Amino acid sequence: MIVKDAKKRRNFSVIIVSDATSSNKEFSVSSKLVRNAVLAFSFLVIFFGFIIFHYLTMTLDKQKMKSLEFETKDKRQKISELSSTIAVLNERLKKMEIYKERIMVATGLTSPLALKEVGSGGPDVGNTGSDFSSAPGVLQPPPSLLQKNMIPQTADIRDKAQKIEDSLKSMEKFVNQQKLQLAATPAIWPTRGLISGVFGNRIHPFTGRYEFHNAIDIATQLGNKIIAPADGVVLVAESREYYGKMIMIDHGFGYVTRYGHLSGFNVREGQRVRRYDVIGYVGTTGRSNGPHLHYEVRYFDKPMNPANFILDSQ
Repeated sequence: MIVKDAKKRRNFSVIIVSDATSSNKEFSVSSKLVRNAVLAFSFLVIFFGFIIFHYLTMTLDKQKMKSLEFETKDKRQKISELSSTIAVLNERLKKMEIYKERIMVATGLTSPLALKEVGSGGPDVGNTGSDFSSAPGVLQPPPSLLQKNMIPQTADIRDKAQKIEDSLKSMEKFVNQQKLQLAATPAIWPTRGLISGVFGNRIHPFTGRYEFHNAIDIATQLGNKIIAPADGVVLVAESREYYGKMIMIDHGFGYVTRYGHLSGFNVREGQRVRRYDVIGYVGTTGRSNGPHLHYEVRYFDKPMNPANFILDSQ
């Protein structure tokens, strides 16, 4: 028992060696004191290590918070700008809708009774975006929620734009069709002169009989130019007994014109002509008593009064 207690109370001797003139110093330290000193030192290392770790963690968290705050502010600014843009686009789409309705009425595609102003209502989207930072202390919705709220708005704008685009395409097709039809409708004098024979019943200059004249006769100088009154394709350019040298043009949309008593041709069969193209020259061939142009207009082979298809004045 005495040996065990001695081991437990074992001491450590510490000798401090000085220079040659001084004596050495020696003192003893108990093992318990050494053990307590090591434990205390270890505790201090762990304690200060924890403090340093906590300090570094807080510093990193602050940096992250600043970064997130900056990103959130930037996102809100962008969302505000996007909201303003959506508001502007909505206003422009409303104006385009009004213009589209007016054009459709003007082109006859819609009844005038259908013309109406496009209604509006609801909160101002632009102001919604601008109020994000105007009220301090008010709980602001997160950017992700604001973005979700914008999805229906952008989808609505896309749908409106698609409908307007489809309507404009239909109008473009209609207008192009009308342009083709107008270009194919006789509308000008085929040659300049005086109407010596009207459309309708008359006394024939050769037979003396009262009969129907399905054309107008335009008396003018021999050799005067004859021009196409509308776009079309030359069906006939040949001599015939009554007409003499004759040209027949198919203008499409049911319109066909005939020109008789020519002195010469300036086109050939199958040739495509445009309005104002010279197709021939005034003559007196066939059954004619003087230089003039026999001018017919037929609509689905029904004779029409050519005077009704001359819109320009001499």
